[in-house]
Amino acid sequence: MYNMMTMRVKAKHCRVHRWTGTSNSSLVVICLAIITSIGNSNPWTNCFGFARPALPLPNSRPPKSLFSNDDSQSALSSSGRGAVKGKSVSISGTPLRGVLLHSSHSRISGANNETPPSQLESVVLNAKSLSENLFRSNPFSNPSLRTKYVTAIAAGLAVSLAMVPEAVSFSFVAGVNPLVGLWTTVVLGFFAAAFGGRAGICSSASGACSIVVAGLCASHGPGYLAGCAALAGVLQILAGSAGLGKLIRLVPHPVMIGFVNGLTLVMFRAQLTHFKHDGKFLSFFTPQGQATYACTGLTMILAIPPTLGGVVIAAAVARFFQWPVKTLADVAGAETFRGGVSVLPKLGLPSDFWIPLLTSPLDTLKIILPYAITMAAVGSIESLLTLQLLDGIIDDGKRGSTKREVIGQGIGNLAAGLTGGIGGCALIGQSIINAQSGGGVSRLSGISMAIFLALGIVTFAPLLGQTPICALSGVMLLVCQTSFSWGSLRLLGKIPNLDAFIIMLVTIVTVKDDLAKAVLVGTITSALGFAWKQSTTISAAITTTILDLPHGGPRLPNIKSYNINGPLFFGSSQQFSRLFSVKEDPNDIVIDFTNSRVFDHSALEAINTVADRYGALGKRVYLRHLSSDCAKLLAKVHDGGLPPFMIVESGKFDPVYGVAEQSKYYKDVSVANSG
Repeated sequence: MYNMMTMRVKAKHCRVHRWTGTSNSSLVVICLAIITSIGNSNPWTNCFGFARPALPLPNSRPPKSLFSNDDSQSALSSSGRGAVKGKSVSISGTPLRGVLLHSSHSRISGANNETPPSQLESVVLNAKSLSENLFRSNPFSNPSLRTKYVTAIAAGLAVSLAMVPEAVSFSFVAGVNPLVGLWTTVVLGFFAAAFGGRAGICSSASGACSIVVAGLCASHGPGYLAGCAALAGVLQILAGSAGLGKLIRLVPHPVMIGFVNGLTLVMFRAQLTHFKHDGKFLSFFTPQGQATYACTGLTMILAIPPTLGGVVIAAAVARFFQWPVKTLADVAGAETFRGGVSVLPKLGLPSDFWIPLLTSPLDTLKIILPYAITMAAVGSIESLLTLQLLDGIIDDGKRGSTKREVIGQGIGNLAAGLTGGIGGCALIGQSIINAQSGGGVSRLSGISMAIFLALGIVTFAPLLGQTPICALSGVMLLVCQTSFSWGSLRLLGKIPNLDAFIIMLVTIVTVKDDLAKAVLVGTITSALGFAWKQSTTISAAITTTILDLPHGGPRLPNIKSYNINGPLFFGSSQQFSRLFSVKEDPNDIVIDFTNSRVFDHSALEAINTVADRYGALGKRVYLRHLSSDCAKLLAKVHDGGLPPFMIVESGKFDPVYGVAEQSKYYKDVSVANSG
């Protein structure tokens, strides 16, 4: 009995009966709890429990079902909780210390032996625990949450290093100063991570968007890129608010595989430029070649903890042995990594774009609008596909929001444009690095990536500029190896030929052209292939049936019946018409749609055409098991006249679905609700 009781005080005057009482010891507990909670970061939230009220408190008051008027010693000894009515107990592991509990098991056991009165825990020693459990404390006091946030911040630090070579490279592709690409990564990455669709996604200046705006920069200067990025952000915000992000659901899985493979090949091709000199690959027999390949291999071997450890160790080794490797400062120029407040971006659109916009706004918008639409589409598609990919990689039971992701990318691009940036989108490679480093658990990973990169540009720019390019390339090569869908190669010959063709088609178009065209071509090809396949599945089984005519009509035995199987839509309407032998059929036939479904107006016209062919020969068609919507629309086609068919057996066993989503196009026909 005494083993179950903890931290007792023998002084009987310390006993507290219920929180409904007004004893002095209760007031002491409350006062100590409030004093303890004041030390937290937000005393008002912690004291009064306003933070996350929906979450259950660890030591909340037990439910009423635990209170009972019948108590027993046997129940107490067996369950470890409960007490005699009116007696104070100290129970180890109870929901609330110092509160009288009566075990519900007492009523089950039926024992009547009372337990000896126990004594309350020390009020002073219990006050701190009581305040921590009753009132919401700082989440960083939870060890598991601390680990979660520390892991996310460390992942952000690792990704910030991997962002540098990509941002610099894409700046050269767009035709702007590398500082513009770096600050675009900072601004876009921060806002996209804060307002995006899920944790773990890292956004930056991207190759897909840089290729789109390269022509604009070449023809009108870098200032127009900022205006284009801002306009693209506005378009993305409008598209996300309208819910257009959900259209990504129409992208088939083969298109997704082709997108990943194509983007992986693009990343791999981008890394090969760092191993070339004067257009040729570095030789293994030259000091620069040996140092470059050795540093890359060292990074790939030591990429634990993910990326950060390998990059730091490889950079330190290269620095210690003075390997002749190319650094970030060598690629972007020493001016880019001079650091200081002078490298901070200026708020507002550049003057070489702002002045033309004020003088001739329509002409300026006509110039940037096509590029902005393309950038918004490309950025949204790549970000949404990255979102879907991370949903499968990060096993946290959560699904990203397509609406929030498009809006978040729009806010990031708008902010990047207003700070003179070039815009961008989510990067699949860096997002995978972030997820593999543990950054998928919190948005802090993307936010900290932007903060660390900004601090590196301003404060540690000279040190950051000494990072070997080949070390960062080694990380990206590892990402390429893990990102490429090697399983898709083994699927060749095991999946439908159309799916294999779509995978290769999307991969090739992604590498040769751009992502938006690749996804569009792949989706259209997949949709046409699906429609063609479904159009060939419609068939009819010919049987005989007994037909009871409605309205007291006679029973017709041995009526020929066409039992339709498969969907009836625009692609199968011609095949449907070929199923019938109009001249050879008897005067009365039945068309049964039990195993079929009418999808569109083309299907309704196909039914009418078949009925008209029978009606021209004086024959009668009876339609069975159509939905009420189909029946009404077919009747409406004849505007009240006598159609050459009759709807029979219209009842509760008929299917219910709507052919027309907007019944106003069919006059006063009411569309059945398909649920």
